[in-house]
Amino acid sequence: MTERNTRRRFLTTSGGLVTLGLAGCLGGDGSDGDDGMEGDDTDDGMNESDGTDEGGGMNESDEMDGDDEMDGDEMTESATVRVRIENVASGEFYPADTSTDGAVWVTPGAYAVHEGGNPIYELGEPASVGLEALAEAGPPTGFEGEDGLVDELGASMDVHDSGPYTPADTVADPNDPTGEVPGAPPIAPGGAFEFEATVAPGQRLSFASMFVPSNDVFVSTGADGAALWPENGDPVDGDVTDAVSLFDAGTEPNAEPPGTGPDQAPAQDAPDQGDDESGVVRRLSDVDDGHEYPAAGDVVQVTVTPR
Repeated sequence: MTERNTRRRFLTTSGGLVTLGLAGCLGGDGSDGDDGMEGDDTDDGMNESDGTDEGGGMNESDEMDGDDEMDGDEMTESATVRVRIENVASGEFYPADTSTDGAVWVTPGAYAVHEGGNPIYELGEPASVGLEALAEAGPPTGFEGEDGLVDELGASMDVHDSGPYTPADTVADPNDPTGEVPGAPPIAPGGAFEFEATVAPGQRLSFASMFVPSNDVFVSTGADGAALWPENGDPVDGDVTDAVSLFDAGTEPNAEPPGTGPDQAPAQDAPDQGDDESGVVRRLSDVDDGHEYPAAGDVVQVTVTPR
């Protein structure tokens, strides 16, 4: 691609996360858990008083310490939920001579627990560097030498918990530039990703995976994400697939039918070889490219289970 840096919307990022080479898509399935953990705030409650007055009652200092500790517990109220993203697509949605033998694959991706809008994209705006890499080639950890979506979400002040989700079993990725980083294959129909996240009241879930085969289509939650723990309610327990849609990243033109183009994963020779579209993120239903795609609910089923 040319002049890529002139159109990208950069996010403040930080490195240090494990890199997964996913540019070459190989069929596979499995599951893995990425635990989001928060530290528990504690109050030592230490003061010069021994905690009692001469009559054996609690003094004012201890009453204050107890209230402070209760307030701390309320502020840090949290729960762990397990998220399952299952590929429920048909194994014969496209013709058998396409690059995935007719099936729809879903790549490993990145998730975020947040308040407010989905931090992965903004409709009508250019995709970030990390989202472009995921939507075009699959890796949630970015193109070589660039931060990926995992880094971007980890650096966002609006995100409370984030990370990658991958199958349990990894394979050497032949398209990994270093030849050293373990790759993770996408899941074929029947496969699933699973991970754990830490949530609190009012927080929501967003995630993104590449839709394969395509130039730059990805599956993600909508602009508000999926509710995990409504205010004045309990943690969500059940199916949240209604919050999921297919999107076009606007970074590569959808020039050929899915599964037939040389610049589409998994057929492309390099992860960044397609033409530059210089577009914006849109719902796939708003893109008139003349090609056929399944509904989001026919690609993935997403369920949340409190633990």
